[in-house]
Amino acid sequence: MRSFSIVGVMAVLLLSLGGCSGRSADSVGPEERAERDSVLVFLDQVGREAMRGAFGTLESYTYRRYLRTEQYDSEDFLVAFTEHLIDVGGSGQNRTHRVTQADSGGAFDFGLFNQFVSENVDDPDPVDLTPYLIGDRPAHLNPRNLDKYAFRMAGDTLMWDRSALIVDVRAKPDLGDGENIRRVRYYVDASSNQLVAMHLERVDLGLLLREESTFYLHVRPAPDSAEDSVSYVPYNTRFQTLIKTPFIGSFRIRTVSTYTDHRREGR
Repeated sequence: MRSFSIVGVMAVLLLSLGGCSGRSADSVGPEERAERDSVLVFLDQVGREAMRGAFGTLESYTYRRYLRTEQYDSEDFLVAFTEHLIDVGGSGQNRTHRVTQADSGGAFDFGLFNQFVSENVDDPDPVDLTPYLIGDRPAHLNPRNLDKYAFRMAGDTLMWDRSALIVDVRAKPDLGDGENIRRVRYYVDASSNQLVAMHLERVDLGLLLREESTFYLHVRPAPDSAEDSVSYVPYNTRFQTLIKTPFIGSFRIRTVSTYTDHRREGR
């Protein structure tokens, strides 16, 4: 399965400069430290299995996928888009992708990045954003960087039809400017204590480019899940990146996927 084009560009082209700002963090007051520690204890016991396994579970289902990809120029005008409605059926080697609706306009122009992205704009394969959202050692949870971020519980909301608690993490002005990860939002199912959605903003600085990306993934219980054994499938993914270079100016790519009508094969 090919990954989405710009994500591939990140892996191939970006020469990340890392995340140390070189400044020492100011001391954190007792109230802020207590709130941060409370949030960290909460995050430490949140389950990640639902999100990590959602795309694997998707292989057991037929489903419908809505996919839209857009390119914007340096003035933030839409210059090209593709839009597809895809019915995915079968299983294993018999997996099928049937495009039931399609629309497009304009012409994508990726400049120096064309060889990496042009063939994948219409790729029907789903893209698992989990590796980009849930890292083994994310910078904002590294003990050395904790003072560079502000942690808080941010109330609750409905995710699908379930109540979810929100944790908001933001890089502090100046102190967190050198970190790649700038903001993270966790959405935790209040009943299962599983991470069911996540939003992440990051900045990567290369020798010849600046890349600002936003990732979002929302999973939901599979429609045939048992109450005492819930499995999860993808519901919505969003990815956006702004690339700035001294040679071709800047452009922004945005892609949205929504997964519906999940049904186990044969049922």
